[in-house]
Amino acid sequence: MAKNLLNKKSIKYGGESREKVMRVPFGLGAPPGDAAAGEKCLRCGFGNVPVVEEVVWTIPLPLTAEQAQMTFGDTVNPLSGSSAVPGVASIDSTFLINGILQTDILAQGIGVHVFCEPSSFSTIGNAWAAPANISVPPPSPDVWTVNDYNTGAMGIGVYAGPGGDAQAYTPAVFEWGAATWRAGWNFINAYQFQWKTSQRELVLNELAADISYFGSFADAEASGTSELPIIEFVALVNAQYRAQDSATIFLPVNFRRVGSIGAGTSSTSFNVGIFHPTRDFDLAPVTWGGLRWQGYGCRGQMYRPVESPCFLERGIPIGMIFIAQDAVHQAQMLEALTIDNEPFGTNVVPDVNVSDTTIGNGAFNFNIVMIEQTLDATPFLVPQQVNVNRQVIKGGIFKLGIKIKGWEMPGGWKAYCSEKGIRGFAPHG
Repeated sequence: MAKNLLNKKSIKYGGESREKVMRVPFGLGAPPGDAAAGEKCLRCGFGNVPVVEEVVWTIPLPLTAEQAQMTFGDTVNPLSGSSAVPGVASIDSTFLINGILQTDILAQGIGVHVFCEPSSFSTIGNAWAAPANISVPPPSPDVWTVNDYNTGAMGIGVYAGPGGDAQAYTPAVFEWGAATWRAGWNFINAYQFQWKTSQRELVLNELAADISYFGSFADAEASGTSELPIIEFVALVNAQYRAQDSATIFLPVNFRRVGSIGAGTSSTSFNVGIFHPTRDFDLAPVTWGGLRWQGYGCRGQMYRPVESPCFLERGIPIGMIFIAQDAVHQAQMLEALTIDNEPFGTNVVPDVNVSDTTIGNGAFNFNIVMIEQTLDATPFLVPQQVNVNRQVIKGGIFKLGIKIKGWEMPGGWKAYCSEKGIRGFAPHG
């Protein structure tokens, strides 16, 4: 049974499994009509204004193309009332009903927060047909040739000759974290953030990059490089790939190719690779940290202040959505998010007109091969071919959140502010 920590579903709304947080209301607990208390709230430094509502998506990569198109299409709506968003493993929301306020609030700012994996690394290996039962995997060398494949150098399970199983076996690269950063960066540049109240009044209409906070995890005390054992990350990603019905899983390198023997000129003189075991790839260099971005509209903070505080009534949808406005960034975001690297496919080739493999050429053709000198006592010069495609296997967590800074507005204070016209109170709707 697959052990998949990345695909556990978690939906938490306010009033259900999410613990209720006691918020400080407008007036700081003073009775309605206390002008000093009202002025104190309106003059409160923006950094001290509380976050009254929030919703955060947690998205384990990769997504299927269908999930990505449905969730990150032309409109992205984290405040949607849906409790099942394709590809989103966790929704953490303070709303009882997502996007619908339970109390009136005076909104003074919003936060669009993007967080990705704190660590990034990559390594090489091979993609192998995901076994349905407990199976002994084939060797996973750092490089192999068509001759190695055809002569069973990687074992009977991937042998292309008589009696072989010839399961899927492809050179692969494994990346942890980097795809989440590319997805996040392209997301904030692909979408326009729109905030409408009363279904028609546009409060904000700005590029998401200009009002977002892109967490870096790369402060001076935290950033740096080191090494990590890759096996636990490979296990996480393979489990996610199985959950997405992938035909293959990733095998880290455990053998190095040192050369070959045999002339390969006949059925009795075949050419086969020589390998030795290795643990050189158990660890991978890792970078802690990543991109950092604070939108210009945030003025160096994590939240975008609203010039004129906005009154939002309970029971009415808030109306905060992302609208696609840059097709180039949107396409690169989808490529980073998806299991098939949309639109390149599972096995990526350097160019649309480059064959995805050199296997099956038949006769030797010195125009598409390189010559290798064998390790025989009397060495031979043997033509070798290799695959040019690579299966890209990716993993990591991508988080997207919307947060609203402001004050809960008890009924008495709402009436008082409307009557007295306290500075900064500008009802919308």
